[in-house]
Amino acid sequence: MSPPGDVPVRLLKHPGPVAARRWDSLSCEKARAFRFSLIPGRSLFDGIFNAMKAANVSAAALTLTGGTFSRVDYCLAAPRPGKPQVAGYTDPERMGGPIGLIGASATLGLDVKGRPMVHCHALLSKPDGELFGGHIMPGESIVGAVPPVVFARAFAGEAIRQRYDPETIMSLFHPAEDGPFPGAPHAG
Repeated sequence: MSPPGDVPVRLLKHPGPVAARRWDSLSCEKARAFRFSLIPGRSLFDGIFNAMKAANVSAAALTLTGGTFSRVDYCLAAPRPGKPQVAGYTDPERMGGPIGLIGASATLGLDVKGRPMVHCHALLSKPDGELFGGHIMPGESIVGAVPPVVFARAFAGEAIRQRYDPETIMSLFHPAEDGPFPGAPHAG
């Protein structure tokens, strides 16, 4: 591992127009906090979606800690020279467990078709202690024997929705005003 300062800094300029407003946020006076454990043998998506649906929540910011996965599918963000988007995800990798979860940050919202979606980035540990991480594929990653704990900040009435972003020419999560889950579940 390189000491701080030894990693060259790269500036990636997205191809589209820069948005006048760089940060979107909504306040939610009725936000609720939850803590729950994921269910061993179920997917990360199912564990988050089912717990939040039972609480009538369609949007949440989540922090996950501890526990294991019996299988993790993940990918990394990487530059895409010669492609319209300056960065994109690598092909998914599958890692068998037990995989330790150091910590993760996830967002529950709605995809571009209005289906529930979980977006998750995690730091994980292989059985030999080697660390790795990236974008976790929630529908394919399976909770192990020791369930991770999830701390959720759920938003009442406001949803987080994926929509097209002209600057990056990708669909990204943004705050939006929406109600309960329309459509069928979707892991993204």
